[in-house]
Amino acid sequence: MGGQMSGQKVRENFMRRFMGLQKYSRAMAWLVVGGYVAQAVAGIAVGDYLLSLGLSWATVLLMVATSFFIGTRLRGLNNIVHECTHSSFSDYRPDNVTLGRLCSALLTGCFKTYKEDHLSHHSHLGDYEHDNEMAVIEKFGLHEPLSPRTVLRHFITPLLGRHLPMYSGVNLSRDDGAFFFGFKIAILVAFVAFTIVNPWTSVFFLLVPVFYIFPTLNFWTDCLDHAGLVGETDELRASRNILAPAAVRYLFFPLNDCYHLVHHLFPQIPARHLDKAHAELCTDPDYGSEPLASSPTRIGLGGLLAVRKVSAAPVEAQN
Repeated sequence: MGGQMSGQKVRENFMRRFMGLQKYSRAMAWLVVGGYVAQAVAGIAVGDYLLSLGLSWATVLLMVATSFFIGTRLRGLNNIVHECTHSSFSDYRPDNVTLGRLCSALLTGCFKTYKEDHLSHHSHLGDYEHDNEMAVIEKFGLHEPLSPRTVLRHFITPLLGRHLPMYSGVNLSRDDGAFFFGFKIAILVAFVAFTIVNPWTSVFFLLVPVFYIFPTLNFWTDCLDHAGLVGETDELRASRNILAPAAVRYLFFPLNDCYHLVHHLFPQIPARHLDKAHAELCTDPDYGSEPLASSPTRIGLGGLLAVRKVSAAPVEAQN
């Protein structure tokens, strides 16, 4: 029984310390969104330039890298949607809805649907009957224990496109309001127009990143976060952190997306404080000794976890 309560104990011990952490100011929140959009647009411009060059191994590799980079910037916008779901992105509360809807529209999704599904994920983590996010991907077997075979299967699944029906597509519901429905239609019309005017740039640096690379990153991230852990009753063992250096986090885990265990324990923490919260949590015996929180744990995906010593400077709440 004691082991089943360790996640709850950690939450109770640190809940007050992590209350009131500063979110982005209103101006900074919009600037962060604009930064990710600008990076994606710049990637498309770079891709268009690369297509104008003579074909060589170097240009092909650069084009693949550019397309992948654009996909990671879309992942950043998705992480903003995620943070807006918890109202932890902007200190101006209405902007968490506005920016969530805006970024969802840019990704051809729906903020209301995402929020409902994601909050069910937090309330019923790993329960296929009530966790809407996990229910749609049950057939991929994230509940199965990790082994070289299951890790290989999780890696290959997106390469075969089997994940696309669950992770890709266009949501044309009006649930986010008439304005964002119209905005989404305008984006899709712009996609079509751009494809007509500049087909190869559109295919390689717009359609592929939006409808393949971005969904693939989402699937692999779900595997890193929960594969082999679905069904665990102790919250401290139902998710994992990926302790990556800053450069890797910037590219593959924008907005500190790698501290997934910390997020599930304390979803109210703004993402920019997750690394500091992790450092402070490591002073707790239960958290600090849990391999899923701070060290390699098992073969396969677990081996991607890196042991990293971090300073435990207190995370201070700011008004």
